Amino acid sequence: MEGRPGERCPPRVVDFRASPGQKPAARATGPRGRAAAIRLRQTRCATTTSGSATARTLGKRIATVTKDRPALWVTLGWWVALIALAAATTLVCQATFASAPHAAGTGGARGGIAAPGTAVGTAMDEALPADIAHLPLTDQDGRSTDLAAFHGKILMISDTMTLCQETCPLDTADLVQTARELDADGLAGKVEFVTITIDPTRDTPAQLSAYRDLYRPVPANWQALTGSASAVAALWKFFGVYIQKVAEGSPPDVNWRTGQKLTYDLDHSDEIFFLDAVGTERFLIEGMGHVAAGTAVPEAMAKYLDAQGLANLRAPASDGWTVPQALKTLSWLLQRPIAQSSAS
Repeated sequence: MEGRPGERCPPRVVDFRASPGQKPAARATGPRGRAAAIRLRQTRCATTTSGSATARTLGKRIATVTKDRPALWVTLGWWVALIALAAATTLVCQATFASAPHAAGTGGARGGIAAPGTAVGTAMDEALPADIAHLPLTDQDGRSTDLAAFHGKILMISDTMTLCQETCPLDTADLVQTARELDADGLAGKVEFVTITIDPTRDTPAQLSAYRDLYRPVPANWQALTGSASAVAALWKFFGVYIQKVAEGSPPDVNWRTGQKLTYDLDHSDEIFFLDAVGTERFLIEGMGHVAAGTAVPEAMAKYLDAQGLANLRAPASDGWTVPQALKTLSWLLQRPIAQSSAS
């Protein structure tokens, strides 16, 4: 199920939805332009615009000085202006994308383990606003919590819907396998894995608890959260997750836990977010999980997958995120190597 992103600089809208009468295919990687990417583009555009203005001003001044001189000197003036513009653009790119990691314990260390490259995801540097960190949420056991409660731990956060039949069970399988790998290396106390629903109406604590129990053995540092519709919407709006309510198919599917017929569906994007121990977003990986041999999808979830979901499981897209990529990101944030089993 796919998203409809809007990007700036320059504005464009990309429609990933299926044609009329056709069910959308699997959610695509980066289907909605990611709010963070928009913020990066806005920063880059603002600085480039400033550089462009400087170049234009320089060009005009040279042209003014040389207006009564041979055309050769006018041409030379414009070449100098273009060189200045190119230099400004280069500096902007370097400032935008060559962000150095921060001190160890808060998301990386200078001179230590390097951040994953752009082939894996996008480096970030944005602290959670207080109103987002304190949005009231509820865990799978009905206990009240919020993201601020995890302060002091690195977070790996995924968006999910327990009634998803195409990608979410795969994302969860990879997240759980990542937790197991990390825990096996003695790092369970340093990282929390958090699955947060995009469908709070149906993903009640009881539904999330049953979903979590399917992925046994359940890592102790994996929590599944829900909340009010307004709190969940505000959270995912901040992170830039695309969510759109759409009509349920015909005949309608049923809830795998209760057997109740579904009355709607949700198109949404798939992302994995990494926050450091002080609550700053450090890295983003977009796309569905690439489930490798050795990573188990629970039997109940494998049976619940639709035709597209089974295709995603059996023939994963080449750009799907993997457990090794998640471990590489966590290794950077922890600033220590993480042993990997053959299963990952």
